[in-house]
Amino acid sequence: MPDSSLTQVHPLKADELRRLPADERDAILAAAAALAADEYRNDAALTAFEAFGEGDLHVNSSDTQPR
Repeated sequence: MPDSSLTQVHPLKADELRRLPADERDAILAAAAALAADEYRNDAALTAFEAFGEGDLHVNSSDTQPR
């Protein structure tokens, strides 16, 4: 089993992360989420897009049948 102290040097693969105890896994994921939040907050290129274009959603489709 991987040693969590190695995560600073060796990023864990998904299967390695799943094998960790829940509290250790949660701490690693919380730290990663905190880093990602700061990156998303400060890098407009990561958020300056629309997930769906006009007409991509079912509710905007011309063939939507009223209920």
